[in-house]
Amino acid sequence: MEYHNLVRDFAARTRVNLDAMRNLRDSQEDIVVYEVTQLINSMLGLLIFPEQRYFHNIPETPLSELADQGWPIPKIVGDYPQVEDLRKLVRYLRNAISHCNVKFVSDEAGQIIGLQIWNVPTNRKEPNWKAELSLTDIEKITNKFIQLLLAENTQVG
Repeated sequence: MEYHNLVRDFAARTRVNLDAMRNLRDSQEDIVVYEVTQLINSMLGLLIFPEQRYFHNIPETPLSELADQGWPIPKIVGDYPQVEDLRKLVRYLRNAISHCNVKFVSDEAGQIIGLQIWNVPTNRKEPNWKAELSLTDIEKITNKFIQLLLAENTQVG
């Protein structure tokens, strides 16, 4: 099936793939699936494609409003300032993941439980933002971003 609207179609298909991965993981104990890998791959695609065509249409919704709408707020690590709004959060997430500024966080049993991510501006060598997200947070952000991309009033190319 071809893509008619790259960003919308990619977002919708990503949702289908993530649901299929969850269903497969939950229904068959003998099959190995790497849902964290799929989640990161999905997030990477969702952040890269829209950034090229859609970034300036991402609303500058303050974090307090995002929290009220069910968006998880990244937990700041160290002495870094928190992002102010959704557009900056998406930008920093995009930069962190696309530039491999990611460290997987594991529990005592070696299971991945989250990510530590950071943004390094092009004109600096040190991060200007560092945060941690649980896997649940990453999944929620991914789902919320898919909803945003698929919203009727969102202009994506």
